[in-house]
Amino acid sequence: MKRKLFFIFLIVLISVFALSAVSMAQGRIAIVFATGGLGDQSFNDAAFRGIENVKEELGIEYDAAEPSAIAEYQNYLTQFSAMRRYDLIISIGFDQADALSTVAERYPNQKYAIIDAVVDKPNVASYVYEEKERGFLIGAAAAMMTVRTDDEKINPEKVVGVIGGMKIPLIDANIAGFKAGAKYIDSEVEALHSYVGAWADPSKGKELAISMIEDGADVIWGAAGRSGLGVLKAAEENNIYGIGADSDQSNVAPGHVLTNGMKFVDKTVEIAVRETMNNQFNPGVHVLGVEDGALGYTDSLLPDDIIKKLEEIKSEIAAGNIEIPGEL
Repeated sequence: MKRKLFFIFLIVLISVFALSAVSMAQGRIAIVFATGGLGDQSFNDAAFRGIENVKEELGIEYDAAEPSAIAEYQNYLTQFSAMRRYDLIISIGFDQADALSTVAERYPNQKYAIIDAVVDKPNVASYVYEEKERGFLIGAAAAMMTVRTDDEKINPEKVVGVIGGMKIPLIDANIAGFKAGAKYIDSEVEALHSYVGAWADPSKGKELAISMIEDGADVIWGAAGRSGLGVLKAAEENNIYGIGADSDQSNVAPGHVLTNGMKFVDKTVEIAVRETMNNQFNPGVHVLGVEDGALGYTDSLLPDDIIKKLEEIKSEIAAGNIEIPGEL
């Protein structure tokens, strides 16, 4: 009799623990990062901060994948979808669009979100950004800095630069905005641009930055994922200013990161998960910009007068008073 009671007690105890675990985990999310991987101190790391934030806030659990090649996206998305256990599966990065489009059609009852691309499926929420607005702000900051004469990192030339990861529409929009922002400040400022051709090649990013420095650039923005880390290292080694992207990268080159062109991917991930868990999943295209607080910059090493001017420009952009080109 005692033995029987013991087993009944044990079963009850296990059930209590199981129910507690369920109550603690309010949902489950899967996230497939971009090929640059975690540790890029940029786009992927920002997404990681976002999922970690909602994990604490909502008590969710999540599983993640770090593909090393574009060809791996569809396999990871399919594996997660086939498990039928996730409230939401998130794709990080524009180059997952084709893979997600295929998988989302195959699993119509699964909810998905993609950041930085549009997938036109009824079960996909697509989050994209007014990239040209961020580019404009950073171009303006760079131009205001390069014309200063009271900084040892600034040379007499009015030259700034931007290095993109790959030649794709969203990077072109950033570059077009950057060039327009620089000209908005001073028509004599020359804005150079080039492309790494990859998101995870810091060596090539550094090489391109050094080439720009030789051409007179003293402020260079690395809008290139992990490749942008090489741009910042070149800035540090050549005593000029670099500009980070997507996350605060000031620690990469202390004393040489003027500011960071911020795309608040962490906030976007939080929005996607929070809406899903609150039964407010909203498929379709969501365009986020400066007015939404989705794009911006960090104060970092920016002088107060430049910050003041940038805030004025932000207000003008939000009000629609500045026309910014989105293409080169």
